[in-house]
Amino acid sequence: MRISLPIINRFKQIILKNKTFFLAMHLNPDADACGSMLSMYCYLKSLNKKVYLFSSDKLPENLYILPHSSKINSEMPKKNKFDVGIFFECSTPDRAGSKISELNFKYTISIDHHKTATKYATLNILDFKSPSTSEIIYRLFKQLKFKIDKNIAILLYAGIITDTGKFHYPQTTPQTHIIVSELLKYRFNFSKINDNFFLRTTYQNLKLLGRAIENMELYDEKIAILILKQKDFEEFKAGFEHTENIVNFPMMLDSVEVSVLIKEDKERYNVTFRSKEKVDVSKIALTFGGGGHRNASGFKISRKKILYNELKDKILIEIKKQL
Repeated sequence: MRISLPIINRFKQIILKNKTFFLAMHLNPDADACGSMLSMYCYLKSLNKKVYLFSSDKLPENLYILPHSSKINSEMPKKNKFDVGIFFECSTPDRAGSKISELNFKYTISIDHHKTATKYATLNILDFKSPSTSEIIYRLFKQLKFKIDKNIAILLYAGIITDTGKFHYPQTTPQTHIIVSELLKYRFNFSKINDNFFLRTTYQNLKLLGRAIENMELYDEKIAILILKQKDFEEFKAGFEHTENIVNFPMMLDSVEVSVLIKEDKERYNVTFRSKEKVDVSKIALTFGGGGHRNASGFKISRKKILYNELKDKILIEIKKQL
């Protein structure tokens, strides 16, 4: 689906008339948000713009394969004024981090494909039918007649291939395959990218997976809840960035409709959902202030607000409403 001409023209107007840009992606960054943001970085640098890249959370190790990922900052910039703030997969600005409110922008742009996205920005480039934000960026670049290069092809491929689960998820469209076929013409090592995201892991990830599966609880054989406590992360010298794909494992059980991973640190609970066709977990995440897809979503909540058992019970109540 083409991006409307008024949106394209407004985007060009905002980009061309401004000089300083702040780019941010959602908490717990993934390849789609990261690939989209870094692709936009390449576009803006081609126009000689000044760009500050930001991620509130540390990047998972598998994202460091992406070109320009080393340029992403985990600290807020010293200056608090930018001409333009561009947010990738942030349903609201604070999804990029609580300190974003300290910054001032003349204009803001939101680019997202999650149906929980709100129209908070000066310009909202939203497509809820797109299987990935990277696909939106590809179409945007095509309509801008911006010539992508090998690095951008890698970034967009990584975002598309991960957010479609290697074309497994139902949001995948014929257009998705056409776009990927165009990206593959740049002759990068796509097997290496696939291995990085779907086969490669870390010692910490394996240890945390074992602990999570060991403590897994099943409710009515349809709901699996995994918990990783603060002491587990301390024992394995691990962080939230080492929990990639753990939430997906209970989905291998035929009876399981929803998998929930609750991660605990000193300050918060980080909750991730996966579901099969029956349950829309984005609605559940939204009730807790989060967001995401119908079958993959999540939220964060302060440990000061709720105890673990209370949180678990509330999550179960929300899930059972849809079962």
